[in-house]
Amino acid sequence: MLMITRTCLPEWMDFNGHMRDAYYVLCVSSANDKMHEELGVGPTYQQSTGFSVYNLDTRVRYLKEGREGDPIEVRMRIMDYDAKRHHTHSQLVHAETGDLLAVVEAVLCHVDQSIPAAVPYPAEAQARLAAKMAEDAGTDPGPRTGGVGLRKDTT
Repeated sequence: MLMITRTCLPEWMDFNGHMRDAYYVLCVSSANDKMHEELGVGPTYQQSTGFSVYNLDTRVRYLKEGREGDPIEVRMRIMDYDAKRHHTHSQLVHAETGDLLAVVEAVLCHVDQSIPAAVPYPAEAQARLAAKMAEDAGTDPGPRTGGVGLRKDTT
């Protein structure tokens, strides 16, 4: 499981004194960047190949408010993958209290930016996806957002 920690900044607050909804997704986006680096498909890869990873679908369940100064830990796992896509499940957790603030699930896709179209991940990235998914196999991911996942062709 990939983990990063961010601090809830003053500029992230809405007029209710809570973390603005967009910043929950920003925290997960930062984890995506780190995950893509670990998979070998981050910025260096994009600059040298013209291939990148695009977000196809993101779902968020807001469970508790983040507040200014809160340390927020993003815990991200790979739930599933195929040749061109991967499905992530992220929990945003208050790093001191352990309170679950939000759950975010997303489907991301490997893209040849010159076309642009979805194309298979390189074999090395697929192997890393398999290894990351195996790391968390058999452990309960906790609450889900629902409605997110990879549709498999059954024909």
